[in-house]
Amino acid sequence: MEKQGVPDTRTEALLRIICENWDDERADSEWAERVHLSRYYFQRMFLHLIGETPGELRRRLKLERAAHSLCITGKSITDIAFDAGYESLEGFSRAFHHAYDLSPSHYRRIPFPRTHLPNPANIHFDPSAARPRQFTTRGVMNMDIIDRLIDHDTWMTRRMLERAKRFTDEQLDAPVAVPENPLPFESEEGTLREALNRLMHTKEVWLAAVRNQPIPEGLDKSIPGMLKRLDSSFIEFAEVVRRVRDENRWDEQFVDETCEQPERFSYGGMIAHVVTFSAYRRSAALKIMEKLGVDDLGYGDPIEWEREITR
Repeated sequence: MEKQGVPDTRTEALLRIICENWDDERADSEWAERVHLSRYYFQRMFLHLIGETPGELRRRLKLERAAHSLCITGKSITDIAFDAGYESLEGFSRAFHHAYDLSPSHYRRIPFPRTHLPNPANIHFDPSAARPRQFTTRGVMNMDIIDRLIDHDTWMTRRMLERAKRFTDEQLDAPVAVPENPLPFESEEGTLREALNRLMHTKEVWLAAVRNQPIPEGLDKSIPGMLKRLDSSFIEFAEVVRRVRDENRWDEQFVDETCEQPERFSYGGMIAHVVTFSAYRRSAALKIMEKLGVDDLGYGDPIEWEREITR
């Protein structure tokens, strides 16, 4: 069986066979014939390599597909139940509640719910391909570009807020020119406090958007308050980003009701937007801090962060 995302060639071969007709209840015999085994020995080998029987795998994948349909389609729960192979809405609802600990109707109302169900081989329904896929498991030392961008953003922002403890309220609130502001919706004139606040607030705004909640108001803009907001908003935003990555939901769209006129955005586009402009906002805040005498933060190089965490 695959361990921690390292593929086994036999598992890969089985996965290729499974993907061809994974939702066909009659496929078990055909799968066994493809690998020249009796159905009995095929079932044993399958359980050993995948960690589930073919039937368990099929039922779980169908529930994941159903969860995805609940998230992004307007199909009735009854139709989704029949698509998943259930003969009654009651039977589907019981199975779904057992797997997700929520009824289908309750699940549908939750913004950005999980769709993956745990399994030993980390095989899940991939909505972009409409078939199963084996997802990798990443550790701290096996980070992809998404891990690096998101974790560096959190690390650098925290360092800046910690340094900002040195400043008085007068320094934090003194008017300053934000250099080379490319954002037409933000003033070129501001304060260090506001520059730091924007780093938190952009995450809070987009979290509200994907969860269909109102934009939070009356937020604490003291340095200790912003550190607390970083601990909540950055962690929650990172969870959204990693779920989009792990479930391959980059192209899925959501409606942002926080806009004056509701707009549709893809999760991938939203994440790229936040990452791009967060880098700008960090640089702008760093320039202000440099003018106030902070000279030990560098210029926000992710290589510095990577060296720091791998020492």
